[in-house]
Amino acid sequence: MDQEDIQKKVEGFLQELGVPSFIVFGFQKDASEEGKVEFGVVSSHHKIPPNAAIKGMSWALNDFIARSL
Repeated sequence: MDQEDIQKKVEGFLQELGVPSFIVFGFQKDASEEGKVEFGVVSSHHKIPPNAAIKGMSWALNDFIARSL
């Protein structure tokens, strides 16, 4: 599955939920010819104010950093 397909599925998922929401989704891409592992990221929002998404992403980033140390 390529990045565009994943983006469409993420957007469909949020619309299906039917509530104001946002998501940032990271995934492992298919291995390249050299065997390198690469990752992709998509994001989407559905009827959520930008300030709410920014606050949520800031919280998630802080939480991720705290758990990674």
